Amino acid sequence: MDGWQDDMESIIKGTLAHLSEEKLTCLLEHLSNIGIRASDDFRFLAEDDLKQIISLIDSRKLLHAFNNGGGGTQLSQPSDNAASDTITLTLTPVTELEVSSVMTSPQCSVPLQNQTWTSTFKIPWEKTRPTLQRCLSQNTIPEDTDRRHMVRITVDAMREKCLNPTWSQCTVIAKSVVDKSPDSFEDRTDEGDRMGNGYFTLSSQLKNRVDNLNRNNTLARLRKPKRPADTDVHPAQPEKVAKTDSYGCINWQPSQLPEGETIDSLHHKKEELKLIFSQEGPSGADRVRVNDLMVLTYASQRSAINGTPSLSVHELKREWPFLFVKKFLMQHFTSLTGIELDERLRECIAGKGRRVLQFFKTQLLRWTKEVKTVLADIERLQGENMDSTIAVILLMMTFFREKDDAIFLLADVTSTHADAEAQLSLPTTPRIIMLGDSILTSKKWMLCVEGKVVIQSVNPQDDFTSALAVFFASFYIFNLEYQAEAASTLEFIQRFLVRINPENTKCRAKFQQSHNSGRMVQRKSRALNPHVANFIKEFTNYDWQNY
Repeated sequence: MDGWQDDMESIIKGTLAHLSEEKLTCLLEHLSNIGIRASDDFRFLAEDDLKQIISLIDSRKLLHAFNNGGGGTQLSQPSDNAASDTITLTLTPVTELEVSSVMTSPQCSVPLQNQTWTSTFKIPWEKTRPTLQRCLSQNTIPEDTDRRHMVRITVDAMREKCLNPTWSQCTVIAKSVVDKSPDSFEDRTDEGDRMGNGYFTLSSQLKNRVDNLNRNNTLARLRKPKRPADTDVHPAQPEKVAKTDSYGCINWQPSQLPEGETIDSLHHKKEELKLIFSQEGPSGADRVRVNDLMVLTYASQRSAINGTPSLSVHELKREWPFLFVKKFLMQHFTSLTGIELDERLRECIAGKGRRVLQFFKTQLLRWTKEVKTVLADIERLQGENMDSTIAVILLMMTFFREKDDAIFLLADVTSTHADAEAQLSLPTTPRIIMLGDSILTSKKWMLCVEGKVVIQSVNPQDDFTSALAVFFASFYIFNLEYQAEAASTLEFIQRFLVRINPENTKCRAKFQQSHNSGRMVQRKSRALNPHVANFIKEFTNYDWQNY
C-alpha cells in the first residue's frame, strides 16, 4: 500500500473510530473508485462524494480532517491538535494479568508503525501441499481441501505478526495472493469473468479463519460496546427508493450532445415525443420517427433521471412516456450498459437454466425442505409448458432464503393495472405482478415501481424472460438500489445471468429482516454478496466436472 493510502486510512480511523472494518474497506474502495490517487486529491472531495457510504456529519468530519491534515500527511485526532502516532481502541475492563498479557502480545491495534506489516508479509508457499503447488505451476484451480490448507497456514503466519488481523489487512493479503496466481485463486464466473475485485472470497476465508481462532481468546478480540439487551435495531423510518451511482454502466451520463443538436432542439424533440404518445399511445412506438427521436434524446433522458433533485418514476413517465414501452426501455439499457439484455437473458437461461436445475436435482439431500418443495413443484408442472426462467428464479430465491413476494406479486389473470393498484399493496421498489393462479404457470405480467404499474405485457411474445429483463433493467435505468429482501437473487441475476461484475454491491440498505427471528437487524456491509459468490463457485466446480 502506498504511503498516501496509509495516511488516508489513518485519518479515517482517527476521525471516525466508530466505523466497522467492513465500512472502512468499503469507504477506501469508494475513494479509490472515484479517482483518489494521491494526497493532493483530497482537497477536491465534496460531501456528495461520501454521502453514499457514510452519514452527512461523518462526511463533514472527514473532509475537515483531510483539509486540516496537510493532504493526509498526519493523523488528526478530534480531541487534540497535536499529531499522534497511535490508534486508541476502547476495550472492556480486564484484570492486571490480562493487561500485562495485552501489552506483550503482538496486537495490531497499537502503534501505527506496526500497521505496515502487510506490505512485507510473505505467504509461506513452501508449507503448502505439493498438489496445490502443482496447480499454481499449471495455472489451474486447486481443490477446496488444498485451498483451505493454504488459508490455515497463511493465517497462522499472519497471526505471528498480528493476533487479530482486520478485514482490510486480510484483504491486502488476499489481493497479493490473487495478483500472484489469478488463474488459481481469483473469483470468477463460469464464463471466466472476474467477480467484483476478484479476491473477496479469499479475504472472507482468511478473516473467518482469524475469527474462528480468536473465538475463545478474549485478549486478542477487538471488542465493541455492547448494545443494551432490550434495544431493537429498527430503521428510523421506512427506507425510500434510493439513487445510486453509475454502478456497472458505461454511458451513465453523456458529456456531449448529439452532433448538430442543442438543448433547445432536444427539448423540442421531447415535446414531439409526448405529442405522438398523447395521440397514438404505446402503438406509436412502431413509428421510425419515434425510434429516431428516442435515440437522439438519450442524453436528455439521462439528465432527467440523474438530475438533482431527481424526478419520481411517475414524473419521468409523464415527461418520457415512450421510455416505459418495453422496446425503448431495452434500447435505453443497451445504451447505458452496452448489453442487449433480453437477448443475453435468453441465451443464459437456454445455456445455464437446465444445468442449474440439474445442479439442485442431483444433490437433493443437501437442500432445505423449502428448496425440495420448489423442486417438486417444478417437476410436477414441467408438462404444462412452464417457463424455465421462472423456475430458475423461484428456485434461487428459495435457496437464498428470500420470500417470493420480494420480487413477485400474484393477481387475478383478468386484473387491469387499475385493479392491481387498487387491490394490491404495491411497494416502492420494483415488483413483477404475475397474472394467474400461480407464479410458475402465469403467462401475463406487469411491472410496478413506486406503487404504480408502469409497464405491462401486451404481446404474446412478452413472456417471463421479457418481464425479468424489464424488471432488472429498471434498477439500472432509474438508478435504484436493490431491495435488501431480494438482494441475493438480484445480484445472482446481475452476476450469473447478465454478467455485470463491478467491485461493489448495488444493495446498500443498512437494515434487513432476519431470516431466523423475523426482526429488523443491521446488515453487514460487503463489497460482494458472499451467498452469491459461494453459489457461483460451487456451481462452476460442479459444471466443470459434469459437462
